[in-house]
Amino acid sequence: MDDQADDYLHQLSETVNAVLGDRMAGLYLSGSAVVEDYDKDVSDLDVFCIVKRPLKASDKEALTRALTHDVLPSPGAGLEFYAVLEEEAARPHSLLSYEFALLTGGNFEDKVSEEGMDEGLLMDFAMILQSGKTLAGRPKEKVFGNVPKPWLQEAMKGSLRQHEQQIFHPFYDPYGHEAVMNACRTWCFKETGILTSKTRGMKWALQQLPDSNLIRHALLVRQGLAHDLLNNEAIRSLIHFVISKTPVKVPSAI
Repeated sequence: MDDQADDYLHQLSETVNAVLGDRMAGLYLSGSAVVEDYDKDVSDLDVFCIVKRPLKASDKEALTRALTHDVLPSPGAGLEFYAVLEEEAARPHSLLSYEFALLTGGNFEDKVSEEGMDEGLLMDFAMILQSGKTLAGRPKEKVFGNVPKPWLQEAMKGSLRQHEQQIFHPFYDPYGHEAVMNACRTWCFKETGILTSKTRGMKWALQQLPDSNLIRHALLVRQGLAHDLLNNEAIRSLIHFVISKTPVKVPSAI
């Protein structure tokens, strides 16, 4: 990261603490910023607030007002902020829920969800334990319980299926590269047991498939060096290959 991001996270911590006070168990940074893959042009800052008891509607409204990009501009592509109950973080299960979620940035309309379920939180919690940073409150090891590896693998598989449905989505995956990045990262995890960054996941996958034009193309898009659509059939072939856990025979379309 850089000084601008550090300053922003400091302001964010003070803002959240002002709203929640002692109801906040801790504030934690995850995502690309903690695995040396943060790029201010394309990366969100992923922040997780663990709260001791359910939030009131007034709390959620106050957080939305205080954290929106218009009030507290994020230095990167945006902010992805989740508030999750302490018991959910301490005892992870197969389908975690959140109290509040906010996605805000300068180039898109704010997205707010007051509560919901998201199996992807298992990946976020595992990433926090492995590489995350404590921004405020209790140390991460005292807040987050271990995520069973089979549950994590199932969550990553579910995430890939969701990415397959969102290929070329104008907001989530305009070029198809997000699906490829997450497939590569999932494959790397299955082979190494390490949750790595999207960029490192693609570079690892290229070591396994050095002739893959698809992965090279996705890496160029990630680096801002290409702005054209990836091959749809090849993306789906890679996703199915990774989900199938069959590293013996690689689909020819990759």
